Amino acid sequence: MAHQFPSIQSFFYPEASPDRKRNVAISAQAGDGFTAEEVKAVLHPTLRPWVSQQEYEEIDIGSLIPGHQRVTFMGRIVNFYDQQTPSKKPQAAKGCFKVVVKDNTGALVVKLWYANLNYKLRLGLLVSVWTPHVSNCDPNSITLRNASLVTSVFPERDKSCYFMIHEQSDEGVLCRTPSGYNEGHDWAALMTLKNFVNGGSDVADALIMVCVKSIGARKKFTTKKGNPAEKVDIKVFDDTSEATLTLWGCVSTSAADWKPSHTILLISSPASKVDGRVWLSLRRGTQVDVDPCMADADWLRGFARRLIKREHVNEPFPEGVYDTEAIMSSENRMLFTLAEVDDFARAAPGETVMGYLNVILMELNLVTLHQRHMLFCTECCGVPLFANASTTICKQCESVVVLSINPRLVGGLYDETGRVSCGKMIWSTEAWEQLLGRTPEELVSCNADSLSHLEKRMLFLRVTLLFGWSEQVEKLAVCQVMK
Repeated sequence: MAHQFPSIQSFFYPEASPDRKRNVAISAQAGDGFTAEEVKAVLHPTLRPWVSQQEYEEIDIGSLIPGHQRVTFMGRIVNFYDQQTPSKKPQAAKGCFKVVVKDNTGALVVKLWYANLNYKLRLGLLVSVWTPHVSNCDPNSITLRNASLVTSVFPERDKSCYFMIHEQSDEGVLCRTPSGYNEGHDWAALMTLKNFVNGGSDVADALIMVCVKSIGARKKFTTKKGNPAEKVDIKVFDDTSEATLTLWGCVSTSAADWKPSHTILLISSPASKVDGRVWLSLRRGTQVDVDPCMADADWLRGFARRLIKREHVNEPFPEGVYDTEAIMSSENRMLFTLAEVDDFARAAPGETVMGYLNVILMELNLVTLHQRHMLFCTECCGVPLFANASTTICKQCESVVVLSINPRLVGGLYDETGRVSCGKMIWSTEAWEQLLGRTPEELVSCNADSLSHLEKRMLFLRVTLLFGWSEQVEKLAVCQVMK
């Protein structure tokens, strides 16, 4: 038999079909030896519970000193901003939050680096920080004036540091007192919003305290450079003026938890602009204390609550609150000014005070109220009732209602330090008789000429009032008019 030579096909290996290659690749990938939990633990190491391997000294921010030391401290966020640092390296940080953390003793800057985690920061959040090192701020830093220390933490890569947000365990008590505040003493740096606009913004470390009035919608837009941005406008006010506070960028999420007519903001060194309206914004050196624990904040919150509260047209005189006989028989008789009463109400809002005021009747509305048939008034069934008579019939319940003298009869009371607005005082029946020199029934029988003569005779008259102030009443109560 002749020798057979090999064919050309015997020198080549057959190629596998594409389907067969796909099946081989899938089987190789599925059998790499790692479970999904192990892969997740490597890609997201910070998702594992952090357990301290070393001992950390718990310390106040005001007691921190620069150097290598394992310390942990707690405080509230008073300012922060985001600096993104994009990098193609898988282990590199994608950005850094510069967070100003403050407690009752001081403040410092925390550089919070992040890679995969999304920290949901807000102004006023209670946080805890564990760090092995604290250093001095850069002398050229804009936050040096308010926070002279800085620490840098990267919890996703460095297991010796950690950053914890207390959202579930925050009871709203810790780290609420502003540093430098002494209860019962005036704070020289604190000014009204009106004074801040009229030149107070030039004062270093100026402080204003405002209450949130309304919160606008969160707006997202694109800047002229093509970068995405967002902001929210917040109407704020105090007892002197109003303004609009604009929060930009990541700080704008803070307003979601604020409540109108309740949330108080203590702002240090904000940026301001006046163009018919007053605009406020946050600098990098600005600090915002949310709902600080201080008497002025409680007073402003009460002032905001009274603005939205519907006032009674003629509140009845509170019985059993003021001991008039004890004051009248006392050997020590305290003469107050209106400014001193205001200071006392702010310093000790829970206390009751009684004394004397010497004021001038600058405005009287006897004739005006008589012409409008509003000399006497009260409320029944939630409806104000006015008449030039001591009794009238309620149209809702058809019952006879007793009316009292309209408190707006006295338009304004002045002394050398202040003024009480029209209708902001509660008068007892005895006080009305002593002031007008006649009973309510006799006042009803007076004609227009008699009331005009009485008004002209009483105008610009200086009188001494026995008054009382209580947080329960929230108005000056005139118990008697001294002869």
